[in-house]
Amino acid sequence: MPGSDILHFGMIRVRVVGNGNLDARLFSLDDVEKGIIVSLTMSNPNARKIDRLCNFISQGARLKLGTDTFEEYFKVNDITIYVKPQWTQYPG
Repeated sequence: MPGSDILHFGMIRVRVVGNGNLDARLFSLDDVEKGIIVSLTMSNPNARKIDRLCNFISQGARLKLGTDTFEEYFKVNDITIYVKPQWTQYPG
């Protein structure tokens, strides 16, 4: 069945400018599982994209970006999520 493959989310690449630390998390379907990604230190201006490895396996995922402090801000210009099929179905 299309769309039911188990996927491996291996890396995110973000082009972001801002001030502070950008927190990134991956959530599975219905937020059952959570994968925390190492914070990205932002600068303004920023001349490059930032890569962060993640090791998250699920049928689908939602990426959540945010900051912890009121004075921190960010502007995302580009996001690339590297995903590859791992299995076609769960066992059993």
